[in-house]
Amino acid sequence: MKSATSHHKAYLLLIVTMLMWSTNFVIARALHEQVGPFTLAFARWAIALCCLAPFALPRFKREWPKLRAQWKQLLLLGLFGIGLTNTFVYWAVQTTTATNAVILNSATPVMVLLLGSLYFRQRLSSRQWLGMSVALCGALLIVLKGNLAAIGAFHFGSGDLLVLAGGLCWAIYTLGLRKLKPGIDALVQMSVLLLVGELVLLPLFGMEAAQRGLPSLDGGAWASLIYLGALPSVVAYLMYNRAIAMVGTAKAASFLYLMPAFGAVQSIALLGEELHWFHAAGLAAIFAGIALSSLTRSAPAAATTKAVSGEPVRS
Repeated sequence: MKSATSHHKAYLLLIVTMLMWSTNFVIARALHEQVGPFTLAFARWAIALCCLAPFALPRFKREWPKLRAQWKQLLLLGLFGIGLTNTFVYWAVQTTTATNAVILNSATPVMVLLLGSLYFRQRLSSRQWLGMSVALCGALLIVLKGNLAAIGAFHFGSGDLLVLAGGLCWAIYTLGLRKLKPGIDALVQMSVLLLVGELVLLPLFGMEAAQRGLPSLDGGAWASLIYLGALPSVVAYLMYNRAIAMVGTAKAASFLYLMPAFGAVQSIALLGEELHWFHAAGLAAIFAGIALSSLTRSAPAAATTKAVSGEPVRS
């Protein structure tokens, strides 16, 4: 009973996380003419770091021995999860269409599973693969507006490679969480990852600022940026890392398909777009796929949970 309750809590954390992360694409697209991709990424994580610093700094000295013992893993997670993943996506939407970006981003859960099976020899059941396939079809149904044959018109460009690179970085980050040993304070650990990401982005931000200058933002843009730096960048990352520790990477990966679904819902609610049959059908397929992927025997997930940090650690 306790295990089932823990899994239900993890699934709720994942749903809320995907809802927050789906707004990342909306905000990035809304600000892309005002803010360059590297500036947006740097500003986002700078705000997140400022939010965490008052809580993390008093605990840093106490956690230093644990941080030093795992500095290689923390550098890897900060590089791929904070420094590169969303930066590639922000860079990609400068040259590729939103449709292409969402379609290719749907490959991220599959990357997580494939890398997990190769690196960790993580065996997946046929039910999990079926669930992932059903969820993928639901995501594509929404993105392609009910016309799955339209995928034949897909054009592959340099921006699309950046989307795939971002998905690969996120898969490495997700699986890298399994290498961390438990015990590091969650806020301190997240702050360290943010600091690593900012150091990676600093030269890119400097070059972009020298070329384009610093952006001039109005009140709405600042509010959007602060929201992006606080909720999707701090709260959602902590919830995602906690959920990974509770149910493992395989079950959590299928929830990533909720992002395009939630993006469609937000477009309807915030931008006045109409609700169509493919929205409802796509959402139903995604939730059905998640159910198939998640409602498996708990033994593998329990084994995965032991390998992941019991404490949470990221557009």
